[in-house]
Amino acid sequence: MKTFATILFALALVTAPAWSEASDFIGNWNNPNPQAAGLMHVAISPNGGNRVDVRAYGDCHPMECDWGLVQGDVYYAGPKSDHVAVIVATFHFGFAHHQITFHKGEKGQLLFEMLTKLDDNSERHDYGVVGTLKPTTWVGPIAPVWQTQPGLSTGWGGGARSGAEPPPHEDCTMFDTRAARAVNQGGSWVVKANGKVLIATGKDNKAAMLAEAAFHHYRFDRQCKSGGPWKPYWRSAKGFSSDPMGGVFCLKFHPTTAHLVRLKNSWNIVDDATTLVELGPYKAQAEALLGMIRANRLTSECFIGSPDIMTFWIAEPTR
Repeated sequence: MKTFATILFALALVTAPAWSEASDFIGNWNNPNPQAAGLMHVAISPNGGNRVDVRAYGDCHPMECDWGLVQGDVYYAGPKSDHVAVIVATFHFGFAHHQITFHKGEKGQLLFEMLTKLDDNSERHDYGVVGTLKPTTWVGPIAPVWQTQPGLSTGWGGGARSGAEPPPHEDCTMFDTRAARAVNQGGSWVVKANGKVLIATGKDNKAAMLAEAAFHHYRFDRQCKSGGPWKPYWRSAKGFSSDPMGGVFCLKFHPTTAHLVRLKNSWNIVDDATTLVELGPYKAQAEALLGMIRANRLTSECFIGSPDIMTFWIAEPTR
């Protein structure tokens, strides 16, 4: 497999006609063999001067995933050349990073190399793939900023997409949790404070102990819902913490690339191949929850016991 450095070196050796202006990269491109590379569609649009924006869609069977919109880095054939050799776009996720290098082929196609670095603490290896993109007449959602999303009519066959996100709205119930304690109540474990049951974990005493620790660690004092009576979550008066807690299972994602898909009769919030929330037919509620995720720059969905027992969100660290 050729590396990015090999491609640049090879391009430096060929004559000028093999290179192309940045305008030759502009357009919508389709991968005729997406299963071999995981990259399905690419849309490259101008972004002032000789800058470009790149939107990519990946193969997240059984649906496509919108990886979002990033600014591509434009590399010329030489320090004084006006010919563009390659364009590089990098898509960052919570668990993986895709760096895609594009250069023009001799027959008008777009050749690419995608290097994927995994950051999910698994035993999988980082990997690289190469492929060819062909021009397509599909006119995709080219937007100056990621928040302008493709609508329901713009998705390819793997499931309709929506990205609308109204201002986030939360309905919260307050609790005084300062005295939260895990106790065995009639053979079942609960976390109680001032006589009120906050969390019930059944026979799972470890989950009850961990929930008690979470109440004190994060100072949770309210249970909230966004957009309707689905997916309640805990948070504190100060909002969402960026401090992870040991022993808690969390799904990592990126708030920029998290988006809605409709799979059969369910509106889901997904990021790449990870499904965060399934909200059935309730599209408005799913959009409201997605708006809450993006507005607060949430990066992890965490569970204690199971999502039905205790759920909370972790935010992006402040800089």
